[in-house]
Amino acid sequence: MIPRLATIAVALAIPATAQAQDAASPAIERAAAVDPAALAAAKHLIVTMKLDATLDRMFVGMSPLFAESVIGMLSQNPATKAGMDNLLANGEGGHDRFVAILSQEFMTSLKARYPEIEAAVAHEYAARFTAVELDEITAFYSSGTGAKVLRLMPEIQQVTAAAGRTIGQKAGEEAGRRAFERAEREMLKINDRPST
Repeated sequence: MIPRLATIAVALAIPATAQAQDAASPAIERAAAVDPAALAAAKHLIVTMKLDATLDRMFVGMSPLFAESVIGMLSQNPATKAGMDNLLANGEGGHDRFVAILSQEFMTSLKARYPEIEAAVAHEYAARFTAVELDEITAFYSSGTGAKVLRLMPEIQQVTAAAGRTIGQKAGEEAGRRAFERAEREMLKINDRPST
């Protein structure tokens, strides 16, 4: 059962991989034209900014969403539904354990690709800034104030993300209620019905 799930999971990931490659193509084309000095300065900036730690924070938060998405797809696929139902109902730890396993595997795969991400980010910086500008940015992040920005940024992002989730939930509830009422009016023509 597990090899079959793995095969399906890989198959489900192929379109996303192809899309990512398509999206990366313009970046790769631009990367060929960047100034080598700017690229070296961009790589130094990325190290100073601790991009790998930023990626960790970002992807750790996303990994449970990825896991739930995979579980949803596998649970809806007729070829894997029975096996998924069995795994989630009878497997040790059930749903929560499977989410944890998928999340860990997702992070392992992503971490192995951090050098690719960092290279792409460096190329984008090098395409937009000169080597001198990148050195100035690095100098700022190496200064007392810049180092403080880098140190406090994760905390600020965490607080603002929590606020965003709360605000988003309220907005979603309001939008959902209004959309349902509007859909009834527009789609079912409730106000156009003759009264009986």
